[in-house]
Amino acid sequence: MDIECDKIEYRMASIDDVEALVTLRVRFLNELYDHSDDDETKILRESLGEYFSEAIPSNDFIAYLAEYEGRVVGTGGMVLWERPANYGALLSGKLAYLLNFYTIPEARKKGICTRLLEELVKEAKSLGLKYLHLNATEEGRSIYRKAGFIEPDDVELELRI
Repeated sequence: MDIECDKIEYRMASIDDVEALVTLRVRFLNELYDHSDDDETKILRESLGEYFSEAIPSNDFIAYLAEYEGRVVGTGGMVLWERPANYGALLSGKLAYLLNFYTIPEARKKGICTRLLEELVKEAKSLGLKYLHLNATEEGRSIYRKAGFIEPDDVELELRI
């Protein structure tokens, strides 16, 4: 597929886009973890479908899509959440976590991820958010750094239970 950049359209995802979001999320995870579709993938697809079907209408998840000739070729998402307010930029306690950035292989290196990121940052600003965070793959790090993302002062720890 020879994609012409000026013909790519960007828009916010709706409830009608759940299947595309599920498909691209699974493709991303399969690439990231070198995982093939199996029984676990079927469970993952169902879980993702339920999540997106609930989180999009409630505005707990906002996604943007890149479309070329009616086909979704890329996506990026933002999970909105809230924690107790803090001094500085977190006076409202409202935060967002960016994830789900994925471009199909034949559409890569065309600025799609950068544009999706720009759209989500604009959306976050319109919602009054002051802080965004994400985890980046090695391939995505340069895109996020160019957009102004920096290494955090505090390292987040996790406990798997």
